[in-house]
Amino acid sequence: MKKEEFYREARSDMTGPLQGVRVLEATTSQAGPIAGTVLADLGANVIKIDLPEMGDIMRHLPPFIEGAPKLNSSCYHLSINRNKKNISLAINRPAGQEVFRKLAAKMDVIVQNFKPGTMDKWGLGYEAIKKIKPDIVYVSVSGFGQFGPNHQKPGYDPVGQAIGGLMNVNGYADGPPTRTGNAMADNITGWQGAIGALAALHHRQMTGEGQHVDVCLVDSILYTSDYGVMAASNAGFNWKRMGSGNPAGGPCDVYRCKDGYVFILVLIDSHHKRFWPLIGRPELYQDPRMQTPVARAQNLPFINQVVGEWTQDKTVEEVVRQLEEAQLVVTPIFDFPQIVRNEHLREREMVTEVEYPDVGKLTIYGVAAKFSRTPCKVRTHAPAIGQHNEEVFGELLDLGAEELAQLQQGKII
Repeated sequence: MKKEEFYREARSDMTGPLQGVRVLEATTSQAGPIAGTVLADLGANVIKIDLPEMGDIMRHLPPFIEGAPKLNSSCYHLSINRNKKNISLAINRPAGQEVFRKLAAKMDVIVQNFKPGTMDKWGLGYEAIKKIKPDIVYVSVSGFGQFGPNHQKPGYDPVGQAIGGLMNVNGYADGPPTRTGNAMADNITGWQGAIGALAALHHRQMTGEGQHVDVCLVDSILYTSDYGVMAASNAGFNWKRMGSGNPAGGPCDVYRCKDGYVFILVLIDSHHKRFWPLIGRPELYQDPRMQTPVARAQNLPFINQVVGEWTQDKTVEEVVRQLEEAQLVVTPIFDFPQIVRNEHLREREMVTEVEYPDVGKLTIYGVAAKFSRTPCKVRTHAPAIGQHNEEVFGELLDLGAEELAQLQQGKII
């Protein structure tokens, strides 16, 4: 299918399938903002709150875009806060909390990721907001959840990866547990927050009822653990680190070529029948060490040695071409400069551009889900602190210039 065929029903008057949904986001760091980003990418009107002057921590983390304003140049911030509006509001002060409550009454969804109990202490928790807006969907993002023996503990991405089981299975057998290169716990928890908000909005549409949605780093990582819990509890199997390999057998690993690396996956019998003759070892298809997935799993070092000897004197392109011609599963391993140049990812708009005043076009990752009728895209760059104060406070709360000036003078906005 061609791209234009998929989008033949597309409407140009829509920001995405969530157009019309209002979200108030009181977040910092990454997991909470990611939840808001997913909703914003899908077309919701997301208003992110930053504390006046300093903003959230992501604005202060390198690397930075040269030529952009100081607190609006972090690649972290510019990546995960696109498509949002931004207001500055001191929600840790009574006057700011009163403004928050007025805004909350106009919202469909609230997303917050402060330590459990903090929003309650400020009079901004679910129970307090429910009195103002009974059908609110209130999403709380945290490290360990809103209840449980550890719920008061602080949580950051590595904590979720460590307690949720990911870190223990990531890395090599002769090395220590390893976190993923990116903030996988933060990202997955943000996605769970967005999914939870969508499910709760559906329930509200059916019943008129709002509710509190509780997502956390540990739960979200554990939710991705495949058969880990089942196997440990019921099969006497403790999943061990094995690099890029797979306990189900192989070849299924990263292999070195002359000019880079490839990942080769050959698990099913029909693929084995084609694979071993292709690499010049047809006798291995009948070898007892290759006859079953269990046998192959027990002989992975031998398999990897044979495959590695075949790939080491070939280029990535040669290996990929030969295996793809045989309809076998193989892929080059891209770095990010290669990703930026990739034709397929550009046509899919997973590598896209957004205009940034005084800087020009910024290249950024796009929206994963594709909608034929209500397509999504990166519409706007991540905003400066308080960039939309006048618009949001004026349109939603009918505050005039004098009232805004008083709030600014009091350092509430």
